[in-house]
Amino acid sequence: MTKMVAAILISFGCYLPVTLFSKTKPKVGLLMIPKTCAYMWIIAMGLQLLGSWNG
Repeated sequence: MTKMVAAILISFGCYLPVTLFSKTKPKVGLLMIPKTCAYMWIIAMGLQLLGSWNG
């Protein structure tokens, strides 16, 4: 569960600067890449949880 919290914090931490500074500093938009990776990590953890659920 702590990995899930870490992935959510990474995602939010990468998204917040983009929403705040993208108009003045467009290159900050590159932070959407690690945000997307964090989302993919969350999906992988969810699929792993489902796999262990079904036995």
